[in-house]
Amino acid sequence: MRVDRRLLFLIGIIALLALFVDGFAYIYRAATNQPLTGKIRGIPTLNIGFLGFSQQIYVHKGLDLQGGTHLELEITNVRSGTPVREARDIAVQIVERRVNSSGYAESVVRPEGDNRILVELPGVNLEQAKQILGKTSYLTIYEWVPGTPDANILKELNPTDANKYQGFKPQFTNIDGSMITSASRSTDPNTNLPDVQFSFNNTGNDRFCNLTRDRVSHPQGTPENKIAIFIDKDLVEDANVQSEICGGTGIITGGFTPASAQALAVQLNSGALPGTITLVSSTEVGATLGASTVKLSLLAGAFGLAIVILFMLLYYRLPGVVASVALLLYAAIALAIFKIFGVTLTLAGLAGFILSVGMAVDANVLIFERVKEELRAGRTLGASMEAGVRRAWPAIRDSNISTLITCFVLYFFGRRRPHEVIG
Repeated sequence: MRVDRRLLFLIGIIALLALFVDGFAYIYRAATNQPLTGKIRGIPTLNIGFLGFSQQIYVHKGLDLQGGTHLELEITNVRSGTPVREARDIAVQIVERRVNSSGYAESVVRPEGDNRILVELPGVNLEQAKQILGKTSYLTIYEWVPGTPDANILKELNPTDANKYQGFKPQFTNIDGSMITSASRSTDPNTNLPDVQFSFNNTGNDRFCNLTRDRVSHPQGTPENKIAIFIDKDLVEDANVQSEICGGTGIITGGFTPASAQALAVQLNSGALPGTITLVSSTEVGATLGASTVKLSLLAGAFGLAIVILFMLLYYRLPGVVASVALLLYAAIALAIFKIFGVTLTLAGLAGFILSVGMAVDANVLIFERVKEELRAGRTLGASMEAGVRRAWPAIRDSNISTLITCFVLYFFGRRRPHEVIG
């Protein structure tokens, strides 16, 4: 039997890459001077500069494995003239931005049916989830024009400034939060205090540029020289305009703490929802339960794998050794794929992975039995192996096609709404 050395070399390269990916967390720990056991700090990221490659390498755990909150939201009271599905899609984008801005990169936000949204937040309890999803801040920018002052707004200014504003009122400039494309917390290099930077879209940039160009023409420190930034209905900044600003960005200062600056950035990123979002149902999974589930599942998987390998070694001897090595490589490659492509591993997925390891032996068993038949017929070992693979292939192919069809059907029905009845 002729051995294809190029194929063996390729298999060896793939196996080494898989083992590297599987053990990358330990390499990351060593590189960052962390203990090899215990909770890891940061996210292991593989950077290959000359290839422009950067990828986070770790197992994405589902709610049932690491704990967290599952929410089902419903959007109602949709703005007039907006189709329900369009409003749902807009709401999905807003909720996703809000969640990601809060630092929960492993979250899942997806539409469900015509007007519902499913949200999964790993490592977040129910109260935290409600806070993340519950509030949206809306930014508006005003200019000061002659008129009767608003007493409530004057109360928000310090007494010295309040006297300057007698005879002035804020007038909306048609610049608002809907024109913000992004917002983030930053630090003022002069004061070393937290602030919030934001960027406008083209419309907002043009309007802000014209506004600041007009304001800078007035004497510094006068009401006509200032612009007022409101969050919801609260005045958060009344800023002097020292030059026209046409770069499409702005900065909000105002005595923020790091936490309040981050919260404001998240809320500005959220935008205005196209309707009312109502919490329909929620499920919270404790982190302790998730950790216990992972431990027991891995123990069951290791025990099952050991039994399969022991059976192959005792029953098939040397071919069993080859099959066992192939089985371990299969497990290593599958785990590496999970890490590289960010597959979210749930309890059901973990059970399926463990089951697939056992099923992977089927092909070896079929081939070995065919080889034994050929050997009994008097053929040489090389001829028997070639004939065994050729004769076993149709059964291996058909069984895997059947498995793929079943997986497709399960995936299709799993994507549908759980309470929908199929007739």
